[in-house]
Amino acid sequence: MKKLPGIFCFVILLILTTSLSGAPKGYIIKFRVKGIKDTTCLIANYFGNGTYVKDTLKVDGSGRFTFKAKYDLLKGIYLVVLTDKNYFEFIVNKDKKFSLETEKQDPTEKMIVTGSPENQLFYEYLRYNKIKFNEISTFHAHQKDIPDNKDSLKLINEKIKDVNSELIKYKLNIVTEHPDSFVAFLINAMKEPEVPEIPTLSNGRKDSTFGYHYYKEHFWDGTDFTDDRLLRTPVFYNKLKKYYDMVLIQTPDSIISGSDQLVEKARPNHEMFKYLVWFATNHYENSEIMGYDKIFVHVTEKYYVTGQTDWVNKTVLQNIIKKAMKIKPLLLGEKAPNMVMMDTNNQLVSLYNVDAKFLLILFWDPDCGHCEKEIPKIKEFYDQNKVKLGVEVFAVCSDTSMIKWKTAIKKRSMNWINVDGPRTLTGDYHELYDISTTPVIYFLNSRKEIIAKHLEADQLAVFLKNYIRLTNKP
Repeated sequence: MKKLPGIFCFVILLILTTSLSGAPKGYIIKFRVKGIKDTTCLIANYFGNGTYVKDTLKVDGSGRFTFKAKYDLLKGIYLVVLTDKNYFEFIVNKDKKFSLETEKQDPTEKMIVTGSPENQLFYEYLRYNKIKFNEISTFHAHQKDIPDNKDSLKLINEKIKDVNSELIKYKLNIVTEHPDSFVAFLINAMKEPEVPEIPTLSNGRKDSTFGYHYYKEHFWDGTDFTDDRLLRTPVFYNKLKKYYDMVLIQTPDSIISGSDQLVEKARPNHEMFKYLVWFATNHYENSEIMGYDKIFVHVTEKYYVTGQTDWVNKTVLQNIIKKAMKIKPLLLGEKAPNMVMMDTNNQLVSLYNVDAKFLLILFWDPDCGHCEKEIPKIKEFYDQNKVKLGVEVFAVCSDTSMIKWKTAIKKRSMNWINVDGPRTLTGDYHELYDISTTPVIYFLNSRKEIIAKHLEADQLAVFLKNYIRLTNKP
């Protein structure tokens, strides 16, 4: 057998090496936008609920500019930002060398794609969507013109339904014919569950909970939580927020369970796992809904304390854990920390020794403007319910001036238990009860368990009425 010359061996080796190493890295995306010249524009990408600038490009005199990258870009939907309100989108996925040409006015409609089947399909999808959206908008406008004509309204509703059916059919066709395309991926991510006919129970009645449970169980059908392209789309964040705020039953335990399930689905993909942990942390760290701090504490203990958040720097990690551990003893249902403080007669009073069916802890200050408005309302609530419902108030003053303290008590007729916060045997109440402002209210039952916190004075009566109705116990 004749031996091949060395140069041919080298060429074959080069070919094999190139083949084994896969497709070349990097992107070259050429743009031309008629109507702009000698300026700059931005390349940005979606991430979560925001957009982030990737590069600034110089536009020449004919509206041409090029986006180059020596490395593989993270896949997703990117934007060319021409002005604050003028931009267009493009897909970064499999195609690495392509061009987009359009006009400044209505860039989506005028877009010409070369070398990227992905973006060609994307713009066909955008244009079709726009047509159907305009048709539906026209029908809705007609509805306003004939509000009392039932037959006409029925006809218009049927036409709207037909247009929606056409749109759904179009999307399903994309998923079927282009299953590996980014557009199909996007359609699956946006898909809403279609609830089937509600079944009839053995007692002859319709199952009233079937619709909700089916919708919840199928809400994420078609969504791959191991694919981080989801993060770089404008749809995932809103769907995730809807799931947390509207689909899950709005109780801390239900939200915790639903959140844990999503995070576990995302665990194989580090970026998705990181984002979902961050989302739950950020969404509930400072929630204004009473009791939802339990979710923040759970997320912190499950992921941060156990060392699963390697992307968080040491200082931030310590602050998150510190905050959660401060909140944990103050969660609803926990026994309130005891406070032993001096009253106006220089007698020690223990919070735990106050005999009351309901004990309202009030943290206040004589110079606090909001306290000036709230305390009279609290006083009215107290006078109405002290005897009737066994309500008592344990008012902790933050001021160190005895004269100012006693003067404010007399002025506001605060005829309840008044104690001096700085004179205590049980530690700094700011740390014990996470107090950084005044006034702050905690509500306890007879077992000194926290049943409410951070209520406004106007909410006290309604809350207590509902609490007694729901629990039927002090």
